[in-house]
Amino acid sequence: MTFWKPALGGLVLATTLATGPISIAGASAQAMSSQYSVSLIGLPVGRASFDTTIDGSRFSIEGTLASTGLADIVSKTAGSSRVAGRIRGDSIFAESYGLSYTSDKRSYSSTVAFRSGRVETAEVAPKVTRRKADYVPVKPSELRAVVDPLSGLMIKAKATPDAVCSRTLPFFDGWSRLDLQLSPNGTRAFSTDGFEGDAIACNVRVKPVSGYRATSKGVKFIQAQTIELWFAPIGATGIFAPVYAKIPTEIGPLTLRASSFAKN
Repeated sequence: MTFWKPALGGLVLATTLATGPISIAGASAQAMSSQYSVSLIGLPVGRASFDTTIDGSRFSIEGTLASTGLADIVSKTAGSSRVAGRIRGDSIFAESYGLSYTSDKRSYSSTVAFRSGRVETAEVAPKVTRRKADYVPVKPSELRAVVDPLSGLMIKAKATPDAVCSRTLPFFDGWSRLDLQLSPNGTRAFSTDGFEGDAIACNVRVKPVSGYRATSKGVKFIQAQTIELWFAPIGATGIFAPVYAKIPTEIGPLTLRASSFAKN
């Protein structure tokens, strides 16, 4: 089982793991961490952790993901991601984003620089010098108002399903551009270390925009599925971050659940 790879399927997983919570209220220096367990058809296959630091108007998030148990037998995967940027009022602006991971003894990396939501530079490794005929290239016009897969899932909104879920998130990770189209799906009771109460449930559909192969079976599969994503509030800040995700795969559902959420 490969968790992260430079393709739409991997990007969807990366975005659902982007759950390091940010607290804007108070803006004093603080640090928080969250832990996540990953399972495939009910079997543990991975773990993830995210550490967030706020220092005045600056923020940073660092995350790690590693395969465990049965997944290591098939494909050992380990990776890290990071983002840093600035807080302006109620908005969060990434300035730098990076992802690096190793899977099946092959290494991949992506580094993206942003300015007010616009991509200034993007570097990936290994570089691809020749593309297949069915590859949909990323156009400069598609990178003018985008978010990264880490801070992009921090949503400041009223505590209602309509307010949190009625939106489209335009993601770019250095390889692919896609839209996550959220729609409200009520609330769900959720309890973990650091949170207990009603989580807001969103249905998510994936719309590929560019940076993918049009004939890819994986792209066609995920495009036809509905992802389930639950958000929980970070105290009284008005910021919501994911605590649960259920992603269909061709093998069975991949589930991510917060085992510890926004702990100081």
